[in-house]
Amino acid sequence: MLTIFITILVVLTASAICSMAEAALLSLPFVRARLLFEKKRPNSKDLLYLKDNISDTVGMIVILNNTVNIIGSMFIGQQVAEKFGNHWLGPASGVLTFLIIIVSEIIPKAIGERFKIPLSLFFAKSVRWLLVIFRPFVKGVLNAAHPLLKGQHVPRITEDEIKMMLKMARVEGTVEMDEEVLCSRVFKLNDIRAFQIMKPIEEIYVLPADQTLAELKESIINCQYSRIAVYDKDPKDITGMVQQMTLLREIAKDNYGARVRDFIVKPVFVDWHTKADALLEKFQRYSQHMFIVQDVRGKDVGIVTMEDVLEELFGEIYDEKDQQKPRLG
Repeated sequence: MLTIFITILVVLTASAICSMAEAALLSLPFVRARLLFEKKRPNSKDLLYLKDNISDTVGMIVILNNTVNIIGSMFIGQQVAEKFGNHWLGPASGVLTFLIIIVSEIIPKAIGERFKIPLSLFFAKSVRWLLVIFRPFVKGVLNAAHPLLKGQHVPRITEDEIKMMLKMARVEGTVEMDEEVLCSRVFKLNDIRAFQIMKPIEEIYVLPADQTLAELKESIINCQYSRIAVYDKDPKDITGMVQQMTLLREIAKDNYGARVRDFIVKPVFVDWHTKADALLEKFQRYSQHMFIVQDVRGKDVGIVTMEDVLEELFGEIYDEKDQQKPRLG
């Protein structure tokens, strides 16, 4: 009788440990495993390896768990038949099945999910060693099911999942509303093209390259833009850029005979399908805040500024030169 009791206890314990480890490792997000590794938590390297090979890991645990249950049940059944007779096999099997479901499946898996971080770290090293031992057999089983496992590579984390995590974090109070909104707008930068945020060529403020500062004095002083596009003959064909501050400084020096052409800098041209996040990189690389947007034929169709891109992140930005002021209060 004692042998039967000890065998049942061993089978239930071993099965419960397998179920707990399986639930903990499966429920732990890959991102959390990566964070634990970055923080250099004990056994986090082994844990990250298991998450990187989660199919083999779960396959090994399931095979081990079912092997324990099947062999243990057969051994217990044999002992019951020898001790009490074959007519007790049915009741014994029913009781054992009930105990395995409750004690070795439901309760351990609930505990594993609830304490997934400490339990995953606790089991990581031993599970990895077991994976090394049983991997040839597990690989054989998985290879047999290979046609069923074929398919496109599924990324571990998608943009939609990150957005949902931000939303959930905001509900939980770990992320502020403005932080969620800002992060969501960052993701949208990759979907916004230059032609969607540019100012059309017909609406931009331009100066003729060959006119003198004396001829354009009033226009330059009253200009609302710090950077001005410059053209040669056709206002829709931009040849350069000039800073208003540079022209104002020359006017202050009474250098009225100078022409706008003398102060222009070479413009940077971008394709009208350039993404907004790529525009930010170009602004930083070229140390310029305004680009000329061209279509597929190389025709100038508008200008895009750093402010246009930043407004996609932070909303409308007003400076002291804007006629429209944000309402206060």
